[in-house]
Amino acid sequence: MKLFGFRGTKVVSIVSIVVLGSMLLAACGSANGGTTNTINGNGGKGCTKIGVLLPETASSARWDGSDRPDLEADIPATLPGATVDYANAQGNSATQQTQADADLTKGDCILVLAPNDAVAAAHIVADAKADNVPVISYDRLTQSNDLAYYVSFDGVAVGKLQGQYIADHYKSFVSAGHNNIVFIDGATTDNNAKLFAQGAHDVLDPLISSGALNKVYEVFTPNWDNPTAQTEMQGA
Repeated sequence: MKLFGFRGTKVVSIVSIVVLGSMLLAACGSANGGTTNTINGNGGKGCTKIGVLLPETASSARWDGSDRPDLEADIPATLPGATVDYANAQGNSATQQTQADADLTKGDCILVLAPNDAVAAAHIVADAKADNVPVISYDRLTQSNDLAYYVSFDGVAVGKLQGQYIADHYKSFVSAGHNNIVFIDGATTDNNAKLFAQGAHDVLDPLISSGALNKVYEVFTPNWDNPTAQTEMQGA
């Protein structure tokens, strides 16, 4: 199941509702006689220990500055008595795996995961599944078929908005022989970066094909690293 919201408090509110919903769904499943592994609980039923695993802070202050306090406030507000175990991987997938292992060892019974690496984080989902702990992929998609929920925004629409701004304003900046455009994309380990690029290209490729804009450079930036992006832009 996929749920799409918007960045900020609306997304956080949806996460809280999904956390509550996963508990209710698990309760219904247990009532119907399903068998579960109860190392950490019954698939979220009655859960009051929520693990929140965010990916990094280097690319944006939002993860610690906005997402963390909103999640830490909104989840207990929606689930009275709930506690939040917060961890940030600081751009390291192995660290995020260790943090997830620690949450499961402590008995966290729902994980809210914004993966540093969409593919590597599938191992976190597999470990959680073994403990019958549902995982909500938050903001960034985790490449796993065993997610309980995926809560995010429409990444293609974001890219189209970026591209449309350029389409609406590029004539103010270009002149004959000076119409080059550069794409500095995000990390390939984050599916959102691919969606942003897709949306932007949907709008801008016709202008590139017509010659109105001349694409001279495009690169995906590993780990959304700001200094790397700066170097890429200087090279472009």
